[in-house]
Amino acid sequence: MTALTGRHLSRYLALALLFQWDAVGGAPLDTVRLFTENFDPKNDKELSLELEPEKFNASFRLATEFFFGVINNLQELDKDIREVSTNWTLERMSRVDVALIRLAYYEMRHREDIPFKVSIDEAIELAKTLGDRDSGAFVNGILDQLCRKLEGQLALGK
Repeated sequence: MTALTGRHLSRYLALALLFQWDAVGGAPLDTVRLFTENFDPKNDKELSLELEPEKFNASFRLATEFFFGVINNLQELDKDIREVSTNWTLERMSRVDVALIRLAYYEMRHREDIPFKVSIDEAIELAKTLGDRDSGAFVNGILDQLCRKLEGQLALGK
């Protein structure tokens, strides 16, 4: 765990929040509270993901920004994901894959400070690490289609 740094760590933490929220449900603020109670280094050193408090806090701020960005735009994100994921429903996809696709697509749609390629590459790397053996290719395929859709919209000035 300690090898993760910067935005990569923030994405990892955001993915953990999204996965937890998807699995447990409830209010997003409760998800964040429960996560920090269990993984914040100041609360429990043993469960702290082996992170120093300063590193956790810096990365967790951006992670929660990503998390709430996905949650606040969930209907829009899921609508577009459903449109491009022919032969797949969100319910059939693994929770890890769905969380990664939502996170990367949120970045692509709403974070002008992050190039599409960076969002896609980060999602693929996390999919290879945290998903099953086909997750990297699957996530790449869906995000590639979403990227082409966005690039088409940008070219048309939408």
